[in-house]
Amino acid sequence: MLNAQQILEEGLLKLENSHGKPAQVGYDLSLREVNQIGYRGTPDSRIGKVLKDKTELATYTPIELKNVDGARGWFLYPGAYDITFNEGCKIPEDRVGLIRQRSSMLRNGTVLHSSVFDPGFETTFMGTVMVVNEVIFIEENARVAQIYFHPCVPVAKEDLYNGQWQGDTQRNK
Repeated sequence: MLNAQQILEEGLLKLENSHGKPAQVGYDLSLREVNQIGYRGTPDSRIGKVLKDKTELATYTPIELKNVDGARGWFLYPGAYDITFNEGCKIPEDRVGLIRQRSSMLRNGTVLHSSVFDPGFETTFMGTVMVVNEVIFIEENARVAQIYFHPCVPVAKEDLYNGQWQGDTQRNK
């Protein structure tokens, strides 16, 4: 597993908008945006579909920022949320990334579920799914997750990731 210094030296992260910081292992990611996932029963709602060749997203409802005790952030109820970080990534052919929640999130009943960030994946703002089990308030730009990278056998140029999530353009449709 790579340490924070190696991650930074290799340029695996895009940090122009970052509010995160190096961790003992990996790099802490900060929260930029929250959208609730799921069918809301309105005529324009849609359900998520996982098809053979692509994925169609369910309805995403933006969660508005609120002020709570002098802090600006998201007041979240139990449910599934699509979250966006301030940090991005550019993963080379010989690295793979994973994201985990920080212990402060887990201790408050909130879990992040990350897919594998494949060699070749690049985006300005990474994202993943967060499942809230207990009501929680999360301050804007709070460090909520940690990304870490592992070396992997180099992937041939023609096999690098270039799917529908490249640049993470699908998440905001």
